[in-house]
Amino acid sequence: MFENSVIGEGDHVEGDARVFLPERIQLVTQHRQIVRNQCDADTEPERLRMDVLTCLRTELLELRHNRSSLRAETFTLLGQGEVVADVAKEFTAKLFFEGSDAHPEGLTDSIGQAAKDKLIEQVMNAQTSQIDGVTGATVTSKAVQNAVADCIQQASGGVISPAEQPLEESGNADWLGEEPEVAESDIKSTVECEVLVVGAGSSGTFAAAAAAEAGAKTILIEKFNHDMASGIRDTLAACGSKQQQEDGDDVRKKDAVRYLCNWSQGYTRRSLAQVWADRSGETMDWFTDVLAESGIDFRHEIDEKHDNDNFEALDVGHSTQYGEEYSEQLTMDAVLKHAEADGLEVQYEITMVKLEKKDGRVTGLIAKNANDEYVRYNASKGVILACGGYSGNDTMMNALQAQSVEQTCINYSKPGAKGDGIKACLWAGAIMDTTHTSMIFDRGAIKPDQTGEYGKASDGALFWMGSQPFLKVNLNGERFMNEYQPYDMILHAAASQPYHTYCTVWDSKYPDDCERFATHGCSRLYPHVNGTNPVFPMGYVMELNADLQSQGYIVEADTIEELAEKLGLPVDQFTSTVERYNELAAKGEDEDFDKESYRLSTLSEAPFYGVRQAGGYLICTMDGIQIDDDMHAIDHDYKAIPGLYVIGDMSGNYFSGSYPCLMAGAAAGRSATFGRLAGQNAAKGI
Repeated sequence: MFENSVIGEGDHVEGDARVFLPERIQLVTQHRQIVRNQCDADTEPERLRMDVLTCLRTELLELRHNRSSLRAETFTLLGQGEVVADVAKEFTAKLFFEGSDAHPEGLTDSIGQAAKDKLIEQVMNAQTSQIDGVTGATVTSKAVQNAVADCIQQASGGVISPAEQPLEESGNADWLGEEPEVAESDIKSTVECEVLVVGAGSSGTFAAAAAAEAGAKTILIEKFNHDMASGIRDTLAACGSKQQQEDGDDVRKKDAVRYLCNWSQGYTRRSLAQVWADRSGETMDWFTDVLAESGIDFRHEIDEKHDNDNFEALDVGHSTQYGEEYSEQLTMDAVLKHAEADGLEVQYEITMVKLEKKDGRVTGLIAKNANDEYVRYNASKGVILACGGYSGNDTMMNALQAQSVEQTCINYSKPGAKGDGIKACLWAGAIMDTTHTSMIFDRGAIKPDQTGEYGKASDGALFWMGSQPFLKVNLNGERFMNEYQPYDMILHAAASQPYHTYCTVWDSKYPDDCERFATHGCSRLYPHVNGTNPVFPMGYVMELNADLQSQGYIVEADTIEELAEKLGLPVDQFTSTVERYNELAAKGEDEDFDKESYRLSTLSEAPFYGVRQAGGYLICTMDGIQIDDDMHAIDHDYKAIPGLYVIGDMSGNYFSGSYPCLMAGAAAGRSATFGRLAGQNAAKGI
């Protein structure tokens, strides 16, 4: 039985088994106070909880995924920690999924709404904000994760753990730290295997399957549970697959290698790029056959070719054709099912702590299990690390990629992207890339009264249509670039504009324009030339746009002048810019910025739409531990570290400066191919 008391805002109260009820409960968003609930001193805790939940439900429209910065500033339930945490988590889960006829994030029932049970279950069962269980509802998952973390912090008066901490500014702190020390007496058990793989993502899943297939006793350990595992990305790049050859659209390997090396300003280890080009086709063939065993279709992508394209796109993409269920775990399960027939053992909720070496060779590692017990894993043939990058580690990001932080609007990192694998390798004597880069796509939206801020990430929402080449203007209402540049080049061009902020504008005929634009890779909104489905179809993106409009991100106007006013642009200059752009579109020639004629579009049919953008969405980092052509980590003498293989986003020597987004699936395709090779090499003792 709880004893109730009334306290005022800001009062400091200490207690043991009490829940102290504040005089008023407020929920504050980024811009305004939206809830004020008067409570009597004798209000029963359960009644109060229900009153608060009812009140919060009414604000669902305002507090959906764009409000990842939700602050429950004066919602102060003090007392027993477990009681406080349970209340905070419960009201947050209910806030996002109950009491409104609006769909979270504007998603369809088959994707967004279908995620609710999983997400709520994960929050309540895990007793943590660290959830990411429904891959097809990543926006929803991340929003709930951030909101729960913040509510827990505010409700308990405590500090969120590093695993629950959203990306924040941390300066150039010592991100590496010291290697953990584990006493021999603290190790409770030992597990023996030949090949140990860490991480069930695109690279680790392929590695584990390959090692088991080659006859090695293989164990795959994953930090999270099954539903939170990263799984396999939907688009993978390759050269020389059977599908490409059958389609008569097989990209020349030397062209793909040149493309990668040029895009990285020469930092790509050419021999590594050649390994991918030579071995990726057979990897995709194997994956295609494995998915077929589970009834999943995997298709090559073919896009239009134009002689006057400013940026070359290579048809290397192969993408999963999802039906009603969209999940990166779906394809992961298909591979694991196939590999378990070869003896693969998968263990979830196992967290790597440190690598172990003997006589210069990595012999295994120490980990913690779900019971928080230390376990030693001995791997006689090798350890393969596929732990992801560090885009979710604010300290590392600010120390190594300050520019990427500034160009980030929303962080969609996988939950395990904390740099743990990279740090473990460095402690073991490996070296890391000295140039750093991230995958950031120009698909972030901010409110019309917001701007980017120098040196800081923006706070916004996912705007998937951001990569479409509609007219883009700076805050002076002036056009400043060719709008069909690769994704991060758009962000780079905007970096020199006022507040690195720009506006994208379009009119009512935009679905037809998007089809004519014929963009490449994941930005494409209509089927590819050979009928392969896009990652997100136009209908789905239109639903997302409608949701953004209801939240005040996208504005609508009947005239160009009104659109300028709603976007906060100088009316005269913006009107002049639109007139000039319409003139160029009518001519079919972009005399100002040389954009392809078929990617010009007039703003002529009301209503007109616009959105502000400042930064994009951060997916992952792409620099890491330097490796040789056999996937071994390299030490300070530029020699392979025996027994240690590094793959996926935590591996280096491949990307630098910018992501080659016009090679669809370049990162995930590398991960899959090198994962499979690492598994084969480890099993053979190479």
